[in-house]
Amino acid sequence: MATREIGKKTELLPQKSKLSDQVLDCLMDWIMDGTLQMGDKLRTEKISNALGVSRMPVREALNALERKGIAVSEPYVGMRLIHLDKDEIKEIYRLRQLLEPEAGYHACLHITSERLEEVKEIHQEYQEILLSPSFNAKDIHLKNREFHFAIYAASGLKRTCHMIEELWDASSFFKMLYGETLLTTPEGKQQMIAEHQAYIDYLERGDAEAFRNATQEKIGNKWKRYEKSIESNEMEDFTYDENSNGLRPKRRGI
Repeated sequence: MATREIGKKTELLPQKSKLSDQVLDCLMDWIMDGTLQMGDKLRTEKISNALGVSRMPVREALNALERKGIAVSEPYVGMRLIHLDKDEIKEIYRLRQLLEPEAGYHACLHITSERLEEVKEIHQEYQEILLSPSFNAKDIHLKNREFHFAIYAASGLKRTCHMIEELWDASSFFKMLYGETLLTTPEGKQQMIAEHQAYIDYLERGDAEAFRNATQEKIGNKWKRYEKSIESNEMEDFTYDENSNGLRPKRRGI
């Protein structure tokens, strides 16, 4: 999706994709970079003005967010982003622990040489972004997502992959901001690269059981690390809203 800044307005440029899809992509960008936060109201007119488009594609994009489980429509209030509390985020990670190891297991059994080469290329791009002096946390998050879903797609488990995608979408605001903590040290970056390389090694060997076990352990450890960060209030980019009993990134504004 191409955009250009016009004053305080971001105008979507003509693309082959549907305009509503471009609006949806932009909304997801705003969610991941903290412009939109959990619990925020999604005002059609405001978004329409900010993007320089009519209200129809904005409504279609908001409906798509609702189908993904990222937004909810409330009577007399309108559409707003979901507000995840700690228990809900924990549930998301438990579900990921059930679904992603199975997708990885079946990917090991069914991946083609062509798909494996694609996964390797994505991993190389991931490393280049991660090790760049001017890396962007959102770019890394998106490339990491592309890597994992390129693998899961090889499983042939379409419904499972769809559910995993919804879980990743629902935790985008939380996952991306907390993921920044791994990017602050060379050791953290090398750990992320090594984890990806291990998955590639399992795929090359066809070691489905090892892939399943590693994925389950990694997701479990990731949640423990995030939970510890929440409880110790170590995160500067994330705050705990006592009034709503929910987690909120600091306001950045549209």
